[in-house]
Amino acid sequence: MKALTKTNKEIGFTYGELKMPKPGEGEVLIKVRAAAICGTDVHYYRWNDAAEGFATKFNLQFPMIPGHECAGDVVEVGSGVKTVKVGDRVTLETHIPCGTCFNCRNDEAHNCMNMKIYGTSCDGCFSEYAIAPESVVFHLPDAVSYEEGALFEPAGVAMRAVERADLCPGDTVLVSGSGPIGMLAILMLQASGAGKIIATDLDDWRLNLASELGAIAVNTGKQDLMEVIRKECPERGGVDVIIETTGAAPVYDTLFTYLRNEGHVVTVGHPGKPVKINVMEAINLKGSTIRGVFGRKLWGTWWKVSALVENKKVDLTKVVTHRFALKDGNEAFEQVANGSGKILFTDFS
Repeated sequence: MKALTKTNKEIGFTYGELKMPKPGEGEVLIKVRAAAICGTDVHYYRWNDAAEGFATKFNLQFPMIPGHECAGDVVEVGSGVKTVKVGDRVTLETHIPCGTCFNCRNDEAHNCMNMKIYGTSCDGCFSEYAIAPESVVFHLPDAVSYEEGALFEPAGVAMRAVERADLCPGDTVLVSGSGPIGMLAILMLQASGAGKIIATDLDDWRLNLASELGAIAVNTGKQDLMEVIRKECPERGGVDVIIETTGAAPVYDTLFTYLRNEGHVVTVGHPGKPVKINVMEAINLKGSTIRGVFGRKLWGTWWKVSALVENKKVDLTKVVTHRFALKDGNEAFEQVANGSGKILFTDFS
């Protein structure tokens, strides 16, 4: 089969022929129909500090097949598989829980204490065929396309951020960062009843797309964000909710100034270094609530995303800007640096 592999810490992936995998006990073999590039994959492509840290934490071993956002058809099942059969249309959860730790036994398997990560701890889905544990398989409704299914995982991150925000209908929300997760957050916020959505970035290309999705786009390198917020919600003194997706440490220098008293901050992006927050002013005196997001709630978040897509309340493909063949993998990853929304692999021949 054809696949992209990471063989060392140098920039780039290798495209070539690999032996067809065979599903073991509790595993399924999937013919991949669509796969999406995630920020983690970009880190692995360039092999930066974020890649090093993630690889160490989740035991990445070379050579490995990257990729974890995908959808396809089950073509073979291993022994002991009970809930998946040949012919099923599926997508995959990235977090592989152990099933026995405290968190797994207390409805928090998405943040398992012994967690493995698909496409890091084991081979992923940037290949013609992919192996996955039965435990992370999610069945796609017939009305959902493979491209939409490949976006369930990142859309689930955005949906989980909305869940964690305790969003109320009509809330004004600041989405910090208009990359793929930020754009998906815009869609999920709209479907969940947000009033005004203000999206920020330094990249006008991304901001134009955020504007097309219905957000008030603000280039924080050229515009005064506080001035925009005062105009859009003059009585509140700030926005009701902030969803931070950039992971840029300097963002936290001013982030809480945009939040109203008793507002909520949800952090999605992972800063590459520690951040400083004035606890008295930013949290205590404001009465702020801060919550982090790591993945999706199993399986509640998935059902919400699935229902929204199946019933045409959300069109996930609105965030897709480029499609590539797998053989052009390195070109696809270079496109990320040149400007893109979500990038899909749709040709695996």
